[in-house]
Formats: sequence, C-alpha cells, structure tokens
Amino acid sequence: MKRRNFLLIGAAGVAAVSIPTYNYYFGDVTYDPLLAQPPSLSLIWETHEIQAIGKKYIQQTPDERRVRTLVNLLSDGSTLQNLSIEDFKSGRTVLVDGWILSETEARQCALASTLEPPTK
Repeated sequence: MKRRNFLLIGAAGVAAVSIPTYNYYFGDVTYDPLLAQPPSLSLIWETHEIQAIGKKYIQQTPDERRVRTLVNLLSDGSTLQNLSIEDFKSGRTVLVDGWILSETEARQCALASTLEPPTK
C-alpha cells in the first residue's frame, strides 16, 4: 500500500470516529422540556427562583453541570414524581440555599438553570 493511500485511509478512519464522538459530547441535547420543570417547586417558586437554585446546585455538584449528564440522570424510565418520592424515602436529599430538596428536584432545577431566562 502506498503511503498516501495509507494516510488517507487513516485520516478517514479518525474522522469517522471523531465526528460522532464530538457530536455526542458537545452537540445539542434534545429532551422533553418537562424535565426542567419540578412540579412541586413550580407551585411555590417562579422560574427565575428555580433557575437560581439550579445554579447553586451546580456549584455544589460540578459533576452534574452538563446538560447531557442531567438529562441522562433524569431520564431513567420512572416518572419524575416517583423519583422524587423515592429520593426522600431513600435519604437522597440535598441542602441548597437552606432548602431540603430531593436529588431529582435539584437536578430539575439545575437543568432549568441551563435554559434561557424567561422573557417578561
């Protein structure tokens, strides 16, 4: 095989692996917008307050700062309400700005904090 052909085939192979990998880690994530709306907290807080709590949660939990990570954690097949209840039963709670939240609620707030602020 000629060196030129080898280099072209090698470059094509690297591109074939790199492009999908880049898109997976850095591309846009599509998800149901309801994932970013914690139902119980929406009854007592405005959107900007939910987003502020989400930003504080992300500061406490930097491993969960990526949208893709949050979506994966929130999309495990169970309903979000059931996940929140199970979080409280299992002691999976977090303290954010003086509020005790289930991990699911905190993650929903974090996801909401990545969205554009609401227009007034």
